[in-house]
Amino acid sequence: MALTSRGLALLPVIALATPAYAEGERALSLSLDFDTFSTPGKKAGSQAPPDVTPDGGGGLTLSYERTLGTDFSLRGEIAGALYHGGNDPSKMQSTLSYAALADVGFVYRFDILKWVPYALAGVGGVLSGGGPINQHGASDEFVVVIGGGLDYLVSRDRSYGIEVKFASFAGDISLTTVSLRASTRWGFF
Repeated sequence: MALTSRGLALLPVIALATPAYAEGERALSLSLDFDTFSTPGKKAGSQAPPDVTPDGGGGLTLSYERTLGTDFSLRGEIAGALYHGGNDPSKMQSTLSYAALADVGFVYRFDILKWVPYALAGVGGVLSGGGPINQHGASDEFVVVIGGGLDYLVSRDRSYGIEVKFASFAGDISLTTVSLRASTRWGFF
């Protein structure tokens, strides 16, 4: 009796599962982003320089994925963001700054169900400038991108989700992005 009730308790989980036929699948995603950056401020005496961050920022990301199997995908993306604030009015800095990111990497999906958690990692570059970023001059830097997200599969060819990623590598700027994304998929037959 206990074995039957446990089996019945698992039926909803089994019913939510989607078949894992993802090899060769391609996906195009558009994300609306909340972005922020951090860059070191000017050193004052012997103290470490304070971090300079904006009041807020927003941007867009376009990403393309091509699956290599049911769990791994190659991913390429381009993103752009505008930021407001973080400037020093006494230095006559603009309140607007910008960053553009391009990277390539891998995505690992932890499961193929209606809710799909994933991790991502990649390498790329950032071009940034304006406002408080210009205290070091507009910069272009190599970055390592790490992050993760959670997608909800509406159907086999459409999903929505949230993603968080961080881009930095021993340079003057670090980017953090929280994204709401919509994806379309094709080529899974």
